[in-house]
Amino acid sequence: MNRTRPAPLFRARVYAVVNSIPAGRVMTYGQVAALIPPPPGVDLRGYEHVKARWVGYAMAECPEEVPWQRVVNSRGRISLRGGEGPEVQRLLLTDEGVVFDEDGRIDLARFAWEPEPGWYASHPELLPPSRSLTSQGDRR
Repeated sequence: MNRTRPAPLFRARVYAVVNSIPAGRVMTYGQVAALIPPPPGVDLRGYEHVKARWVGYAMAECPEEVPWQRVVNSRGRISLRGGEGPEVQRLLLTDEGVVFDEDGRIDLARFAWEPEPGWYASHPELLPPSRSLTSQGDRR
C-alpha cells in the first residue's frame, strides 16, 4: 500500500464507515481506522501506527457524496488543511447541530458516533470493536 494513496478496497471501506455516520455526529480518524481490517500482507504492528493516517489520506480524496466533514482528529478538532476546508467543515458540522467549545473542540463524549451492534451485521467486511488486531495474531 502506498503511503499517500491507500488501495481502493481500503478507501471503499473508509467511505462505507463515513457514509454511516449520522448527521450531527462525528468519528475520529482513529475510530474509523479501528473498524477497518488491515490490507492483506501489511505488517500488523506497522499498520497500528499508520492506519489513522491512511484514513486521512483516503478522506483527502473522497467522493463528493461522502460526508467528509464528520471525521475529525483525536482531540475533537478539525484537522488543518489548505484552502477554506476547515471553515467549511466547521460550518457544515455546526449546521448539523455539532457544538464547538471556545477552543474549537467538539465534545467527543457527546458527539462521537459508535455503530450499534446490528450495524456490524450489515457490514461484515469491517471489524467490530471486540476484534482488535492483537487478537488476530501477527501476520507479518
